[in-house]
Amino acid sequence: MKGESGKRSFNYAKGLALGAAQCKRGDGESIDFTGRAFDLLACLTEAQALTTSAAASALSCHRKVAGSAFTSLWWAGMVCWVGVFAEMGQHKGQFRLWYPADGRPPKNAQEACRLAALGLFYALAKNEVPGFKWQVLRNGKGGVTAEMQLVTRAGIAEKWVIDAPRRGEDAFPHADVYIFPTLQEGEDLTPPGKRYTADELLLIPGELREKIFLKST
Repeated sequence: MKGESGKRSFNYAKGLALGAAQCKRGDGESIDFTGRAFDLLACLTEAQALTTSAAASALSCHRKVAGSAFTSLWWAGMVCWVGVFAEMGQHKGQFRLWYPADGRPPKNAQEACRLAALGLFYALAKNEVPGFKWQVLRNGKGGVTAEMQLVTRAGIAEKWVIDAPRRGEDAFPHADVYIFPTLQEGEDLTPPGKRYTADELLLIPGELREKIFLKST
């Protein structure tokens, strides 16, 4: 789909509608022509939901490889997907969000967009952050967030709460890092002293550390 190529104007700004979950009753077996299905399932289990672009980033492979691996897992009945209609950059469009067959689907389009944005961050952090561990947190009315464990350069273990507020939502006040749809929104809406990044940055090539900024007090 045009947009998931990583253009700067692309983002998961606001969920508008959520399609029905697409699950297949497989037998747990399917031919994996890519050799990456097992690795992808491990990532999906950890991240709880991923777009094809995020999956490709997490596996350091082409989107076609990630898409083929997802299809193999779907035929085996091990993953499901849901279509999400959303505001995506300057236009409205649809994207596919994958999640484990035994996992919890997004409750609405806004949560799906949050999960998509968190998945972008996860995909880069997994390959870059020392001591990386990831846990998705569902906070009821507060929306879905994630907790990332890491080890700093000084050897100190830390936990960061990652929030991905979508347009029309309030940011989680106790988060350490915010993912906004655009960099401009991050600059305008991030609380002083907190870190921020944006969908449009996470979708383009480059290291995660170069995409996170600190809002001055």
